[in-house]
Amino acid sequence: MKYVVLFLLFGVALSNLSSEWDKFKRDYNKHYASTAEESERQQIFFENVNRIRSYQQTHSDATFTVGINHLTDRRIEELVSGSKIHFEPRPISLKSSNEVKNLPESLDWREKGVITPVIEQGELAVIQGPLVATEVVESLYAIYTNNLTEGSIPRIYDCCLQAEPDIFECIQKLGGICRKPGYPEIVNKCEPNACNPFTTFDEIKKLKEKDENTMLTWIQDSTLWVVMNAIGKGFGDYKGGIYDEPTCPKTDGNHAMQVVGYGVEGSKRYWLCKNSWGEQWGEKGYIRMKRGENMCGIANAVVQVAYKKAIDTTELYTTSTTQSHATSDTQLYIINPIFVILLLMLMISQNIAVYF
Repeated sequence: MKYVVLFLLFGVALSNLSSEWDKFKRDYNKHYASTAEESERQQIFFENVNRIRSYQQTHSDATFTVGINHLTDRRIEELVSGSKIHFEPRPISLKSSNEVKNLPESLDWREKGVITPVIEQGELAVIQGPLVATEVVESLYAIYTNNLTEGSIPRIYDCCLQAEPDIFECIQKLGGICRKPGYPEIVNKCEPNACNPFTTFDEIKKLKEKDENTMLTWIQDSTLWVVMNAIGKGFGDYKGGIYDEPTCPKTDGNHAMQVVGYGVEGSKRYWLCKNSWGEQWGEKGYIRMKRGENMCGIANAVVQVAYKKAIDTTELYTTSTTQSHATSDTQLYIINPIFVILLLMLMISQNIAVYF
């Protein structure tokens, strides 16, 4: 009798999973190339759903929620990459607690209109490094010019994926990033002169110490590039809330993201991170990571690009429009104020001469 009951319960569970699978395929318009592939994806889906249900039952007090999303038919290992960056040992001045106290309680660069839309990376997980590197350069340019322009990720992928010592120095050597239409597709070979860069940077800041106070100070100027570990429990199934999972490894970074802000919810401090798994994942493509405890190693590998000195934003606009006459960018014509004054004085003197 005991085995009969277990068999019936197993049958009910399997039936529920099958219904979930059918609903999943309808909701996300899933189609597979072959019966064998669908069978494999179905098995992965079943394993992931069982893991999600188990986590929900054993972590009822969690600060974040998990659930089925469009990636539940894929293993987390398919979604992350081994993004690496070379960090040179260089001294860094850590910020005192007093300096941090003087910073705003929250910041969201999306509200400034300097963050491009969330991208779906697809099956090419290794593109994360070039993708996020391009995003932080886009944002830096937008912060200084109020001109948000999507850069070409394929160009950085083709030319800088295996770059030494790191991807950002490679971008500098390329002269910066091009507009998306100028180099629209991956061609699997570097064609650096296929387009004209519209912006670059002249400083690469690398966080040597795993200090989140310094990250707070840096992000006041522009967004951050981070590499963290995304294999933590519930990360791939994240739906919303503040991700706080103590078992998430703090080593072996395998996933790049753009940090676009920070904040506080209740007593929980968090980083606001832009992911590359599409808007159907997480909070419309974003995740809030617990701040202050190096969650998942978020402070292990941090990079910010910057300008060493104040730049002439007029020059940035003019350079941008000169390099791409075919774009819809608006060209600016600057008139020297001294020239205007001299012109007015000349007109007045001519009028006086005519009068007399």
